[in-house]
Amino acid sequence: MTSQVAQTLTGHGGFARYLYRFKLRGSPHYVCDSAKTQDVLHVLEDCDIFLWERAALETGIGVQISRQHFPEISEDIGKRDKFLSFCGMVVERCCKLNKTR
Repeated sequence: MTSQVAQTLTGHGGFARYLYRFKLRGSPHYVCDSAKTQDVLHVLEDCDIFLWERAALETGIGVQISRQHFPEISEDIGKRDKFLSFCGMVVERCCKLNKTR
């Protein structure tokens, strides 16, 4: 398991909500929408910053990226590998955007 996958599964990492909890960031909100909290589910399911990558993944695996479809994604090795690659990219970019590492 990579550190990016661990951060995705736990929500512990470079996400604004997690950093704010430990006073490492001034706000739990994200630059894409100041009304929304940047947590792992937001960046995977809704965040406009990852819209193109998420749309490409959904087209590639034939499944919408949403919590109700996570079991289906995890059961198919091809879908799971592509999803985990997407998760790694999301975590890396969130860390860069929030200046963590």
